[in-house]
Amino acid sequence: MNMKTIKGIFLAMCTIFATAVYAQDFSSFDADHDGRINQTEFTERNSDTYIDWDANMDGSIDDTEFSERAYQSFDLNSDDFIDENEWNKNLSTGIGASFGEDDYEIFDKNRDGMLDTDEWDEGMNNNTWFENYDTNKDELIDNDEWNISSFDDWDVNDDGFVDETEFNDYDAFNRR
Repeated sequence: MNMKTIKGIFLAMCTIFATAVYAQDFSSFDADHDGRINQTEFTERNSDTYIDWDANMDGSIDDTEFSERAYQSFDLNSDDFIDENEWNKNLSTGIGASFGEDDYEIFDKNRDGMLDTDEWDEGMNNNTWFENYDTNKDELIDNDEWNISSFDDWDVNDDGFVDETEFNDYDAFNRR
């Protein structure tokens, strides 16, 4: 066997393994194995995501933590900038509804084609995404608010369930 063949086999094995692990994520949320996740199933299994966004581990997410983690999630290539392709890719997931009609140009104030953290923060100050999650208006997102609002974002077609396609689109955003 030549090196090219060995690399090809290794890549194929990694792809199969990654697919199995990813599919396992959906089935771990879908406790009754009916092919869709209801609010209860989602809430019971969504605490890991909350912990990821609660950077200072104080049991609540403030607007700074929320904005910083969202920025990291949008920055697909981890170069500390968000270009218009990254923006559009993220808007095509369940998160897109949170930005409504916000165009990339609204955030990209200096029109250089790359959102930096200052531009992002200014844009987020004019966006209601955080406020939509903070349903009790105490300027913090607790675990209950997080689970209910996250579920609503993930349930793109508003049928009261998250199917595997919705899960995969939004879960990929959260795991960046």
